[in-house]
Amino acid sequence: MSEMDISESNNECSNDSLLLDRVFLRLGNANTDEQLESCLSRFLPPVMLKLSSPHEQIRTKVMELLIHVNKRVKCRNEVQLPVETLLQLYRDPTANSFIINFSIIYITMGFPRLPRDKQLSLTPSLLEAIENKPAGHQDSILMLVMPLLGDVKDTDLNFKEKSKLSILILKFATDILLLPYRALPNAGESDFQVPPGMSMKSYKRLVEKNQINPNQLEEMKLSIVNFISKDIFNMNDILVPLIVAAADSRFSVANHANSPLIRVNSSVDWSLPSVVGPLYSLYLGTWGGMKVPPDDRKVPACTRLRLKLIQYLNKATGAAVMFPHCVQVVFSSLFDPNTNTRLRNMALMFLLNVINNGDEVQMKKVSTVFLQGLLKLIRSDEHTEHQPKAYMCLGRLAMKCPSSFNNQFSLFEELVKKIPEAVPEMKTALRDALLEMAVAYKINAEDKSEPMDTTEIASTSQSDNMDVDESSESKKSKLSPLDEPQALALFALLDHYMHSEESMIRYIAMRYSATVFPQDYIPSRYLLLLASGDSQDDVSTEALKYLYGTSRPNEIEDVVNNVSVKEMNVASIDEDVSKKDKDKKDVQFKVPNFKDVVNYIWDQMQKRKKGSNTKHRFVISNQVLQFHPQTYQEILRYLRMCLNRDANLKDCSNHPNATSPILAKYFQENLLETESLDRYLTMITSLLNANPGVMALTCFLDVVGCIPKKMSEKYTNILPFLKNLFTTSTKEDIRETAAAIYAIITVHTNTKAAIENEVKEYVTQSQKNKSLESQCGYMIAFTYLCERCIVLSKKGNFGGKGFSPSNWEPYKDGAKCLANFLASSQTLLVSTSCTAISLLVRCSALPLPNISPRQESLLQSDNPFKSDQSNATILDDEVTKFSVAERMFRIVENAKLPSKVKERSLFTLGLMCCGERIPFAKQIVQGFLQMAKDSKEFEIHLQIGESLVLCVEGVNSNENRDLWTELPKEDEAKIKDVDALKENDELLKWLLVELFTIGRQPHPHSRQATSIWLLALLKSCPEREPIKNSLQQMQEMFMDFLSENSDIVQDVASKGLSLVYQNSDESQKKALVAEIIDQLTSGKRAVSQVTEDTKLFEEGQLGTAPTGGNLSTYKEICSLASDLNQPDLLYKFMHLAHHNSVWNSKRGAAFGFQSIAQQAGASLGAHAPRIVPRLYRYRFDPTPRIQASMAAIWHALVPDTQRTVHKYHKEILSDLVANLTSNQWRVRMSCCNALSDLLRGAQSLQASRSQLACVWTQLFRVMDDVHEGTRLAAAAAAGVLSKLCIQASDVNQGKDGKEIVSVILPVLLDTGITNLVQEVRSVSLLTVSKLVTAAGSSLAPFLPRLVPALASAAGELESAKLSYLSTALADSGSREMLDDMRASAARHHYTTDTIVKCMPYINIEIMKEMLPKILELLKSPQLGTKVSCAHFLVLAAHYLRTDLEPVAGKVMTSLLNGIFDRNATIRKNYAEALGQVSAFAKPQSIEKLMKKLVNLYETKEDEASRSAIALTLKSVAKAKIEHIKDNEEILAPVVFLAMHGPKDGETSSAETFEELWADMSPSRAAGVRRHLPALRRALERALAAPGWADKTQAAKAISTICKELSSDLGEEREPFIRSVLAAIQGKTFDGKHHLLEALADLCTVSGGAAPLAGALGTECVEALVAESRKRSAAHRRHALGALARTLPHAPPHSFHQLYELVKLILSKDEHSLDKESDEEDNEGLKKRREELTALKEAAYDLLGKAWPKDPHTQEKYQDLFFEHCSNSYPTSTRSTQLAMLASIGSVVERLAVLSAAGEPMETDNMSLANRDKAISSVTAHVANIIEYTLKNSNQVRHRRDALNLMEIMIKQLQEIKKTDELNQLKAIYQTYAQDLSKESSHELRTKVDNIKVYFK
Repeated sequence: MSEMDISESNNECSNDSLLLDRVFLRLGNANTDEQLESCLSRFLPPVMLKLSSPHEQIRTKVMELLIHVNKRVKCRNEVQLPVETLLQLYRDPTANSFIINFSIIYITMGFPRLPRDKQLSLTPSLLEAIENKPAGHQDSILMLVMPLLGDVKDTDLNFKEKSKLSILILKFATDILLLPYRALPNAGESDFQVPPGMSMKSYKRLVEKNQINPNQLEEMKLSIVNFISKDIFNMNDILVPLIVAAADSRFSVANHANSPLIRVNSSVDWSLPSVVGPLYSLYLGTWGGMKVPPDDRKVPACTRLRLKLIQYLNKATGAAVMFPHCVQVVFSSLFDPNTNTRLRNMALMFLLNVINNGDEVQMKKVSTVFLQGLLKLIRSDEHTEHQPKAYMCLGRLAMKCPSSFNNQFSLFEELVKKIPEAVPEMKTALRDALLEMAVAYKINAEDKSEPMDTTEIASTSQSDNMDVDESSESKKSKLSPLDEPQALALFALLDHYMHSEESMIRYIAMRYSATVFPQDYIPSRYLLLLASGDSQDDVSTEALKYLYGTSRPNEIEDVVNNVSVKEMNVASIDEDVSKKDKDKKDVQFKVPNFKDVVNYIWDQMQKRKKGSNTKHRFVISNQVLQFHPQTYQEILRYLRMCLNRDANLKDCSNHPNATSPILAKYFQENLLETESLDRYLTMITSLLNANPGVMALTCFLDVVGCIPKKMSEKYTNILPFLKNLFTTSTKEDIRETAAAIYAIITVHTNTKAAIENEVKEYVTQSQKNKSLESQCGYMIAFTYLCERCIVLSKKGNFGGKGFSPSNWEPYKDGAKCLANFLASSQTLLVSTSCTAISLLVRCSALPLPNISPRQESLLQSDNPFKSDQSNATILDDEVTKFSVAERMFRIVENAKLPSKVKERSLFTLGLMCCGERIPFAKQIVQGFLQMAKDSKEFEIHLQIGESLVLCVEGVNSNENRDLWTELPKEDEAKIKDVDALKENDELLKWLLVELFTIGRQPHPHSRQATSIWLLALLKSCPEREPIKNSLQQMQEMFMDFLSENSDIVQDVASKGLSLVYQNSDESQKKALVAEIIDQLTSGKRAVSQVTEDTKLFEEGQLGTAPTGGNLSTYKEICSLASDLNQPDLLYKFMHLAHHNSVWNSKRGAAFGFQSIAQQAGASLGAHAPRIVPRLYRYRFDPTPRIQASMAAIWHALVPDTQRTVHKYHKEILSDLVANLTSNQWRVRMSCCNALSDLLRGAQSLQASRSQLACVWTQLFRVMDDVHEGTRLAAAAAAGVLSKLCIQASDVNQGKDGKEIVSVILPVLLDTGITNLVQEVRSVSLLTVSKLVTAAGSSLAPFLPRLVPALASAAGELESAKLSYLSTALADSGSREMLDDMRASAARHHYTTDTIVKCMPYINIEIMKEMLPKILELLKSPQLGTKVSCAHFLVLAAHYLRTDLEPVAGKVMTSLLNGIFDRNATIRKNYAEALGQVSAFAKPQSIEKLMKKLVNLYETKEDEASRSAIALTLKSVAKAKIEHIKDNEEILAPVVFLAMHGPKDGETSSAETFEELWADMSPSRAAGVRRHLPALRRALERALAAPGWADKTQAAKAISTICKELSSDLGEEREPFIRSVLAAIQGKTFDGKHHLLEALADLCTVSGGAAPLAGALGTECVEALVAESRKRSAAHRRHALGALARTLPHAPPHSFHQLYELVKLILSKDEHSLDKESDEEDNEGLKKRREELTALKEAAYDLLGKAWPKDPHTQEKYQDLFFEHCSNSYPTSTRSTQLAMLASIGSVVERLAVLSAAGEPMETDNMSLANRDKAISSVTAHVANIIEYTLKNSNQVRHRRDALNLMEIMIKQLQEIKKTDELNQLKAIYQTYAQDLSKESSHELRTKVDNIKVYFK
């Protein structure tokens, strides 16, 4: 170092040392706190900086200085330290450790001494300073600021981006929240008991250096909760402290934390381990296995906190279910010694959540642990209340981790055994748990290489009855899983439970049988079959469901018959969507092998036979069954299903049917001559013998019909039984089935002759038997016999060569019999005969003539089968095929017969053309066509369609075959007769021409029939030439039918078009598609002819006519228009009908398009942009029928709605917007509904941004629609659009959000907010209100229009009822209260809230632009609007502050005009706004305002106006007191005068003016003294005013001046007195007594004040005397009082004048007063008496104070006075007596005869004797009064005043040494002294003792 450097260093050191010495000297000389504070504030920070000096001596001296400062400051708590500067040093990154350490010392010392506002302002800086500081510093600062955090503004803090600092603060806050109130150590304690949730280290850091009492801790916790609830931390970070606070033991803290905790709960992601991990840590504490220092080891949470924590742990999902933490939580909560019932319950709920949402891999590892814990809980008798939830967890654990339950059958058995003795709730829990556990015991047989072997199954159940292939060692070595011992044991257990008495156990066994074992496991199916016959419905129903997949009877039959489920063909018009649509695989329905099932059930039956259990025997009709009949029937049904499945029969029904030959082949190849078939038949016959039913008969018919030769011989013995069945049974299906079986067996076992005899016998019995059922039975029996014989004869197996059915006599007799039965009156006979004939004509021609001669003429007619022919019985020779057909047609036309019979008859008519080439087939077809109009029944039309197909196919039909042995054939294979085919083609050609003709007729029945018949022909005969040649005409017909107003016709037409499309070439297909699309989009339809029968509307659609008739056809509508004499009504109906038809056309086109789309597929994609928007809109048609059908079509065409709508979003939206204003209300309404749906499903509004403005505009138009439903739909759509716009405009959307705002806001402001429609305004305002929050600064350009609109809306949206109620209320208080509520509602209305949200974006330029509108709205008649505007101006003042100055004056002027509004609420709000605005106005404007207010106060005398002025001034003072002080000279006189106004009512402004005066002059006297001249001038003007109220107010003010200044009035006294004297002149008025009191106050001389001048004083007395003579008693009383106060300070006055004045008053007696008139009531008299009493009291007071000093005057009046008092005292009132005692005392003290003791009186007129006489007289009178008082009065005040008077007399008499008089008083004293000394009043006892001294 150079010498120069050393020199400079030395100089610096010496300078620093000198400076430090000076600071030391300054500190030493600072004797007061103020001096020390000033010195520290100036020098402490610079001195601390010297700690960084390189010189040791400087640093040492600084340390000495700082030590001195510490000593002085520590003991002087009022000394403030420069904390803010010290904080800057502390935060300085270049400061060394010495500076930092001393800074923290002085910060922690000085911070608590700062004012709270200063502490709050420094708190954010302190928090930011602790980052990267030592832990001790952090703890000190955090402990300082924790109590303040709740009041810190959230705008000053944001820790979301400062994770390190955030964690530090929240960790400390959490520790404080964890600190229990009872765990606070006492001073001096060294042992710490660590509270739950904390470590020793965290506990010590809080309490070791800080003494906190419980109340302080509570306040600190509340502050922390308030702090962390602000939006300054990340939600994830504050979860733990909020949960801890919510679990606090004090309600205030817990309740305060609940609301923010709810908000956080809905915001955090409960699947994140980072969120849930801290909860586990807090719950469990530090795990014992972790290596952490002892002081850092955390104690687990207490039970109360655990209850709160586990509530939120239960929300964890996914990865947040952390292992092994969750295991520890469960077990510690369940089995910890400190747990409780509620925690155990919640722990089980948590365990359920862990099982449901935990990781499967981890769950499998711990599942055994959980299982053991649950079993421990279940098996314990201590926790029975938790067992239901434990069972729930057990079941769920089994579902999630089934491997942990494997082979634990003992557990299953244990739980089942608990069921019988359990309570109902426990039973339910056990059942649910066991059912869920079933999956754990499930046996998978998928590893089997081949289907289940019968021998293996049999060996598991009963090995003694089945042959086992013991040579197969491979099978033995590898057992099936179903043969394992565990599976067998479980099955045995279930078999046992299935026979339990407890229904719930049976139910569980049934469910296990269905779930545990595969579907094709026969033993389990057997148990289910047993359960199907259970007495409990729930058991039997569920068993059926598991057996067949359904429990519905009709669906079960479909399953048994293997009916394939028709999948709905979904055709996609969108190629992209169709590619992504995948087929879903159905779960395969498995059934076991028929043989295996039969054998197993047979074995079980044998076991039951051998067993001794009587429950396994059911005796019915002397037959013993091993199963209940219902169970037996289900077994047979199940076996039949297995048989159908094994034979691979599809869509079969009751045999014979199309699959019967297949079943027959299966029997021949697989079952014939097998033991299984024999067993099956044995089971069937057993049930038949015991309980013959349809199921057993059907199963028997299946076998017998398929293999008749083998079965017939075997079962000839049951023929009598069958005969008995079909002749006696009351059930038609039993009769028919039994007859069919009987016929098959009979035909194959008897000779021709025997059969003929039997047929003849049955024909005879059917005619003659008296039993109706027997007749039907015989009839169907001979029919089946004939049918079987004819079929066999065709094969040469009956009748031999040359046999012809037409010549067979028994057959002829039977046919004639059946033909006659067709005309029977018995429905049953008619139905049976139809069935019988259908059986016969199917296979052969009837053995009857074709036609009789009489019937030939009918063949040539248009309607050969006339319905008007008689029903007479046809003679035998007239029974022809034609007559049979005729009878059939009559059956159809008979309205009394059921539809089923009619359909059977129609089917039989069709079959008549199949058995032979009948010559009148065309006539039958013609008869069918004639029925087109006759019936509207859809089923009838369908059956006719099927019959027409049979007619045109003839003998080539598939119906003409043996159903048992022949399969149906297709195409050319089924042609048996070529000539017949040609003949049938001609018939078909003719039929099509007729159908095309009929189809064009307008009759709705004809059109429905034609559509169905054409569809039937096209579907059944597409290969026929006439059909191929007529495809174009069919297409036209079906297209026309699409427009029909019938769902049925449209559906049929759509299917027809699909078939046309399928059978057309490519060119025809394209043309068909184009035509349908055109009709779909435009609704065009061909012009059709209208006749009188044309149905324009559906029945009931227009109601009914006045006469009660329908209004549906053209004729009926014309009739109505004619009846009403309104021809124009017809045109309106026709227009409506046309409108209806257009929509039906569109709907029908959609139907057709659906059908074609199924064929064309995605090739229609080119038309999708036109089709999709229309179909989408049609789905929302307001007509439910159209809506439902269109929705079905949409779903059929569009498999993925969401994808398709997104793809064509633009096209759909354009279509909807274009049609929103359609001229049809249903279109407008559907567009609104569709728009709502479209917008909800849209991914974002960006795709629709260009059309949003148009959408809003169109919706506003529709919201004013004339149709109510359309208005509501538009309002709903607007609501949806509003929400979506708000979401899209969010500030987080960035540029996209701004674009949305710029598009929609102009529309809302220009069209919406100003709209005349209330609903439009409402939705616009609501949208804008929420847009402000979402869009933020993007709204700035629109604010000049937005804010006034919102303010205006605040009033317009208010309920009119409230406004009316406010006007109607008569009570001003109630009205004001209601208006205040309205104003509060307006301030908190969402429109006003929106204005508040807009304020941050308003600058002065925007303010200037919108100000004219705001000022105009201030004049609005709406209260809400005015309040909102005032509130806006207040907000503007707060936000703009000094920027508001240019416009403040203008605003104040407008507000000033409004403060005098009639409504008090508006006055208050305007006054408040004016005050806030005035804070930033120019001084000149404020001065003008003050002068204006003063002038208004002087000119407006009503209380409301003056109250408004007071409120305004108070508001100005509140906003900026400097304005009041600066204009004090202007305001002081008025304020002082106004503060003395009336204070009677609640709305008095005097109190407000008093507060203003206090603001101007905190010391009232100083203010009065300062403004006294100005006050005098103002008061003189008020006294001179003509109004009495002004005079009174001024008088009160003068009294206040006299009270405050007393002797300081000086020269101002006389002007005041003269002003008051001038004001007193005149008549009496209310409040004039204040003038008298003011005059008395002015005349009263106190202190060193100069006395009144003689003339002025006399004038005052004379004025008061004059007032004392006024008539009013009350006024005279006040005048006498004022006179009494004035006289002592005035020149001597004539006592004679005063005495005469008083004498007149005292001469009156209250009791002698009577009513002045008859009208005066008792209350008036009482009041006059009270006034007289008060007047007397004032008179006595005046006498006492005005008693003259002149002895001569005294001599003249003393005897009169005392004598009057003595005489009047006993009769006076108590208050008057008190006044008399006080007056006598005053007189006695000044009485001349009792003065100058020991000297003779120096008077010229009285001798010594007269003096003694006077003394004696006075003493006597006084003694009488005293004695009377002590004797008769028990009032303390009376006795006290009497004793005072005695004491005065004793003093006076002792001075003049009058012994006799003293003795007289002594005697009185002695008489009453003893009683007086016992008085409870201390004052009386003291007075007695004082008097006693005088008599010693």
